[in-house]
Order: sequence, then C-alpha cells, then structure tokens
Amino acid sequence: MELQYFILAFTSIFSILNPFGAVPVFITLTESYPKKERDLVAKRTVIYALAILLAFTLFGEWILKFFGISLDAFKIAGGILLLLISLDMVGGQQEAKIHRKEIEAAYEIDEIALMPLATPLLAGPGSITACMVAMAEAADIGDRFLVILAILLSLGITYLTLLSAEKVLDKIGRLGIRILTRMMGLILTAIAVQMIVNGIKGALL
Repeated sequence: MELQYFILAFTSIFSILNPFGAVPVFITLTESYPKKERDLVAKRTVIYALAILLAFTLFGEWILKFFGISLDAFKIAGGILLLLISLDMVGGQQEAKIHRKEIEAAYEIDEIALMPLATPLLAGPGSITACMVAMAEAADIGDRFLVILAILLSLGITYLTLLSAEKVLDKIGRLGIRILTRMMGLILTAIAVQMIVNGIKGALL
C-alpha cells in the first residue's frame, strides 16, 4: 500500500510539474550564458522550486489561512502572471528583457531562476495543489514522508532535464529555439487562461 501511495503521489506531482515543458523556456532564458552559469540557473531553479513546494506542502493550509487567501485566488494570480510571461514569449519580447547589459549577472541569474522558471512554470498553482492534496490525503507520517520523497524525486529528474537542455540548444539552433519558444508561448497562453478560468469558477461556486 505504501508503494502504491508513493507511485500515485509521484505520478500526480511529476505530471503536473512537467519539467520537459520548461525546457524551451529554460533554453531561451539562458541561451546567452556559458555552461557554468546555465547549470547554476538550473541548480537555483530546482532549489527555489523545492523550497516553494515544501513550504506549501508542509504549511500551505496555514499560509493561505493566515493571509486570508483562497487556493482559487492563488490560481487566478498565478494564471495572470503566466499569461504575461507567455505573451512576452509569443511576441519575442522575453529575449530582449534578459539581455539588458546594465543588470548584474548574479542578480539576473537569481531573477530568472526564481521567476519564471521556479515559479510559476515549475512550482505553480497546479504542482502546489498536487503536493497539498497528496499531503492532505496521507493517512500517517509514513505516507507524508513518501509525499516529500515524491517531490524530491520529481525535482531531481527536473534538474537532470534542465542540465541536458544545452544539448537541445546545439541540435535545433537559435532559430529553432525562437520558433519553439513562440509555439510554447501559445501553449502557455492557453494554460494560463484555463488556470484563470478554473480559479474564477472555483471562487464563484
């Protein structure tokens, strides 16, 4: 039963986390970086995502209640933020924003790693909800540990996926990345709109 619960928690968290969907965005945001800095972005992205997911998994219910925020309101806010990012990707504005020379490299890396990579692309309302639901359904402390283990495993795979993004860059080239980025932007736009719609429906019902 514990193995079954772990598989259930892992599949739900990993499928919504969708690290492969973040690869085109990661490549676009880091294409001008040397490999060392690109790997640093991947590392910090996963660390930030882990901190966010663990915080909401362990303390999510109290955090939202403390600020008087419903999960539906969080979905709406996350959807709006993701929509703005996706529109920048479709319009080709994302690249211009990340190549501002006056921004210090360390600050830029932290900024990109935290947003939009760690949140809302990885640790967004969907993955946060999946983690919170899995923890809420845990029957005992053993199941709760399995939820945390599922999060760690999912983000471990995500880290390896982001590290291999450089190989994708070498194969498809800059033009391919731009085309892929705009296509991903369209998909993200639809996801963002659906996220907002679901949040509004939940808030009204």
